[in-house]
Amino acid sequence: MKSGVNHKVRDLYNAANNKVVLLENGEHLSLIFCLRIASMVEISDIRYSNANETDTVIVKLDDEIVAAFATNRSTPPDWNTFMSTGRFPTRSYLDIGSNILQISFNSTDGMTIDYIDIDVDDRLITQEIAMCDVTCIKDFNPNWQHPVVSEGLSVAMQKSYTTKCSEISNVNIPIYDKFVKSYEIIAASPQYKSFSNPRYENTSECYHLSRFLWIFRNISLSNVTSETIQTDKATAYISKGVNSSAESFITILLIFNVEGRSKGMIDTDRGSVLRIQFNGVPEQTTIQMQYKGRAGISSIEERILDPPGAKASWEIPDFTWTDANLNSIYLYINSSSYLNLSIVALYLTRRQLLPDKVVGVYKDDDVIVEAVNVDLWWLTPNAMQLTLSNGQSYNDVSYFRIYKPAIWNEGYVQVFVMYHDGNVRLLPVPPEGVDWIPFGSSVLIGQANPTDVRPYSAITNVSLDIETLRMDVMYADGGSAKLELQNNLVETRLIVSNIFFGANIDQPFITFRSMYVSMGNCDVDHVRVNGANPTHIMDDFGFIMGRSFIFYRKCTSKHLNLSPDIYINIKRSKTK
Repeated sequence: MKSGVNHKVRDLYNAANNKVVLLENGEHLSLIFCLRIASMVEISDIRYSNANETDTVIVKLDDEIVAAFATNRSTPPDWNTFMSTGRFPTRSYLDIGSNILQISFNSTDGMTIDYIDIDVDDRLITQEIAMCDVTCIKDFNPNWQHPVVSEGLSVAMQKSYTTKCSEISNVNIPIYDKFVKSYEIIAASPQYKSFSNPRYENTSECYHLSRFLWIFRNISLSNVTSETIQTDKATAYISKGVNSSAESFITILLIFNVEGRSKGMIDTDRGSVLRIQFNGVPEQTTIQMQYKGRAGISSIEERILDPPGAKASWEIPDFTWTDANLNSIYLYINSSSYLNLSIVALYLTRRQLLPDKVVGVYKDDDVIVEAVNVDLWWLTPNAMQLTLSNGQSYNDVSYFRIYKPAIWNEGYVQVFVMYHDGNVRLLPVPPEGVDWIPFGSSVLIGQANPTDVRPYSAITNVSLDIETLRMDVMYADGGSAKLELQNNLVETRLIVSNIFFGANIDQPFITFRSMYVSMGNCDVDHVRVNGANPTHIMDDFGFIMGRSFIFYRKCTSKHLNLSPDIYINIKRSKTK
């Protein structure tokens, strides 16, 4: 595809993708490919065809000859007869970044190239990296980030898991130090240079974010006495019968699970909508619905079905479902005839959430502070209180955010967000010419259970000094800490001090949270501890001991590419 600009591309039915690059008149083929790290590279195969005279082909990697071979002429001459060179014996050590593979030959009668197989000694390289759609940088030397510390070491544990969804915080690295006294968190722009700024969510592989809790489609009811239909989300038990009044009826029992707080979800608290659509309803009839959730069995709700394409829906209120056991919905339909009757669709959807309620609590030339209430916040009914140094106080706050002036843009940009569950997001000021950059990785400040799918450390109150941007944070477990927000043109820094542990001093004092699907689709891909060699963020490293933790990306990303790297430096810790 990349060669089609400078060379002729021909259709050949025996080619791997039915297309080849035609080299003629002494042309040479140069292909640029990229590496994630310096690696051993070898060419394992070149598939070609030649219907003319034998040619001598020279193969180079970065101007070094790695192979030479003679093209065999097909017998009888046929461009659709392909041959393979097999593996070349030479292995080359190539540097990170772009490299060039060049194929040239000394004849003018031409040859075609179908494909080239290149083996790279890198288990994490992807097609996007190899094709230079994702670029990677050399490891940098962050000398300025090495902290001067006192005694002891902190321990970072690997608690991450794999996912295909770009909107899940599957990277979880809690850091333990029961004697920590102060530390800092720094958000700085990525080390790579890129002007690409993708900044919106990608839910293409996030099936848990679908509006459907479950769905059944195209169920024929005309010739069925009883039937069980199962999906990965729910089971439907369908039966027919005649009641005591000799009236025909159909019953549908739906059994399903709903995910709640144990999985970091709000579906057990969130209301839902049940919808059913029929085809072939012979006459106006009734359908009754009843459900069973956390509070037991509901009252019966009845709807009228009008022929022939009848529809019915029911709104089911918040806090109905449970994740402690199975939930159920029961449908009862009266009908005198089942001929050609079918269910087009039967499904349960999550109710639409209301927009966030935003309250501007403070604004001057230097700072803006907003308090936000989220409809059905995942720790509802709990929330936090925000108290300002001017005496104002705000309850039922799901999170609050702080804006600073955009130096080279008009208006203000977000640099800090703190959530009721202890999660904090930091942003540096956007680069010149960029209106805003996205949040990516976050840090959970406070003690949290590292075994939770969605760890949290609930905050009861934050007292914010609007002049100094210093905060006193009180936690539900009795813990507390002081925070100070600092911001300049290079970075945003949060200093955490006066740390008092709550009920369980053996829990982590901070947890780094982020997202990793693959190289080039992540918010973090490596961690460096105490300036040592980097470790891939998903490696099974167990634990790492250190005082300086740099969570960063070596490679550009199609997801939130300009979201910041995060530095965590432990400044003071005592072992006594």
